[in-house]
Amino acid sequence: MQYDAVILAGGVNSSELKKIAPYDNEALIIIGKYPMIYYVYNALRQSSQVRNIVISGPTEALRNIFAREEKLFFVEGGKNAVESLACAVKLLREKGTTERLLVLPTDIPFITTTAIDDFANQCQNYEADFFYAITSREVNELKFPGVMRTYVKLKDGVFTGGNLFILRSEIIDQVLEKASQIVERRKNPLAIASLFGFGLMWRYLTRRLSIAAAEKRFFKVLGIKGKAIISPYAEVGVDVDKPSDLEIAQKYLLDLTL
Repeated sequence: MQYDAVILAGGVNSSELKKIAPYDNEALIIIGKYPMIYYVYNALRQSSQVRNIVISGPTEALRNIFAREEKLFFVEGGKNAVESLACAVKLLREKGTTERLLVLPTDIPFITTTAIDDFANQCQNYEADFFYAITSREVNELKFPGVMRTYVKLKDGVFTGGNLFILRSEIIDQVLEKASQIVERRKNPLAIASLFGFGLMWRYLTRRLSIAAAEKRFFKVLGIKGKAIISPYAEVGVDVDKPSDLEIAQKYLLDLTL
């Protein structure tokens, strides 16, 4: 199966990160020899499962990074990740998009084609409207010792949210408002749990919440079937949004390009 992919590149560089990387947009931060978005695009382009790629963000600056690539399109991003995704979906619909979209942010320069393909292959084993990658703390800390992430303790283990998504394009209009609320609370597990009801939050607090129970509640609240995919690749669960992350990325990716 092939997917059209969307890179969400509209993120404004945070004040903390901007102190050591003076760029207005996260996608433009230089890591090693290339802008951060280049690593994400390069991993996608090498996947045989990816057809068109849309980059949603500051189009003028982003176009300057890439040569005239085939099947690469640009669209201005929105105020947040959800609006940026909606802009990309609109463009892809005009071009005749595939049924399912692969979505990822620009701040995951560690991502590899192997990790992307593994996620896509796992998704093909299930029937769902929305797939969301997660990685375990053990996997992340083994690959990137000392990396700081927000973890959730579940019955199934200790996990952090990944940065790969696959969804049916038709569900975008249905869940934009609720998705915006989730994005705003993505760094606060309790705030996210509260969106889905006290029962879910209580099970989370008492460490009795399972992945299956969360998926079931997700369907009841949003009306769409979600499926968490446990990725064995730490590159999926580690992003760059603070100075310590950037320092790790500079060292790790420079070593790879030498």
